[in-house]
Amino acid sequence: MEVTFRKFRTEDRDAFFSMVKKFYAPPAVLHFPSDEVMMSSFDAALEIPELVKGYIFECCGKAAGYAIVSMKFETEVGGMAAWIEELFVEEKFRSCGIGSAFFENLKKELSGKIKRIRLEVGDENDGAKQLYKRLGFEMLDYRQMVIDKEF
Repeated sequence: MEVTFRKFRTEDRDAFFSMVKKFYAPPAVLHFPSDEVMMSSFDAALEIPELVKGYIFECCGKAAGYAIVSMKFETEVGGMAAWIEELFVEEKFRSCGIGSAFFENLKKELSGKIKRIRLEVGDENDGAKQLYKRLGFEMLDYRQMVIDKEF
């Protein structure tokens, strides 16, 4: 199955919205964000692509998935990191090598520009954990904390 990866385009809005709602469906996440919050990632990828990269995965002329990647400096590695914020593959396209191909594509695109690729994975997501381990990802042994509010 041939897959292509390309940056978000304005006309991808509806396809992205359909897929992001599936991504945020329980039990994958702790809370279901508002439509406005979900779409802010799409808008950011169009408005500030140097910091937020949005990708559509296409197979057979159809949207098969998407990813959102944030670029950030990490002191732990003394350089830039690509943080995989969201990675989603439509169910009918899973186990076809799309995830592995996406990471190969990302590594080529960001070669020489980053020192780390980082992501989160839920305990219940066994398929994703197997993929990430196969690709060489390791678990970090600490928890993160956040404050969610307007500053």
